[in-house]
Amino acid sequence: MFESIKCRVEPLFSTHLFAAKWETRDWVFYFLLVPALLIIIFELPAGIKEAYFVLVPSDVTVYSLFLSNYTHSNLPHFVGNLVSYLATCFLIFNFETNKRSFRVYSIFMFLLLPWIISVISLDVLGFQTTYQGFSGIVSSMFGYLTYAIYKFLHKFCCKHMNLTFLALIIVMNLLLVFANISAQILQYSLIITFALILVYMQKEVIIEVIQKHFEFIEWLEKFPHLQKIYLAIIILATINFLFILPHLVPQEIMQNGAYVNSVGHYTGYFFGIFVPVTLGIISKKLS
Repeated sequence: MFESIKCRVEPLFSTHLFAAKWETRDWVFYFLLVPALLIIIFELPAGIKEAYFVLVPSDVTVYSLFLSNYTHSNLPHFVGNLVSYLATCFLIFNFETNKRSFRVYSIFMFLLLPWIISVISLDVLGFQTTYQGFSGIVSSMFGYLTYAIYKFLHKFCCKHMNLTFLALIIVMNLLLVFANISAQILQYSLIITFALILVYMQKEVIIEVIQKHFEFIEWLEKFPHLQKIYLAIIILATINFLFILPHLVPQEIMQNGAYVNSVGHYTGYFFGIFVPVTLGIISKKLS
């Protein structure tokens, strides 16, 4: 029986960080080069940042539309975004089973998304504030992580899982967001109804998870304590990040004297889910 469990479950853990075989260039780019560039931009003189890196609605430039997504006004803002970026990247490196998929997505994320965030923020929020910060791109990584987890679970755990799972995660996030925006009972009722429909559509996945639950526990008991701790941290962090959207849309939009660009967060989050889904569908059709 143990060998049977091992054959089914071992591939699940063979992809974790210490066995995922990401290339050195990936580690250098995502964990060294990107943070280094953010640090350099943060340390630039205030005059240069105000001229080229801060998006001012009354004086929009091509430079500020793009570069505003890579600069920060204060240290807490910068450190918070950098830590979130590194943590999300770490989890993606654990769960992404197709490294090329993440590399291709990164091109869209770093080069296209900044323009989209800036344009949508200006259109929706207008002249309320100036715009700067890496949080829109970090939010897109939260979205991409959700997509990577879906692919991971579909490949190793739940063969019946489909894109309905992603829709369910999004709906559950939106349900939690409603608590921040004081939604009406009708709105709650509609989204709860939609969530229940999605749960019903994924009933085979739920049954499959329940059937494998004890097999996973039995297999985990064979791991050394340090690996158990590592996997527990990964799982807890993943669950937290799967339901991160409410934290990106806080009740208080003014924090530390600056507006929280919830519109930019929304834009990044949904970009991080739908762009890789679209790229995946196109890739399948081409192949």
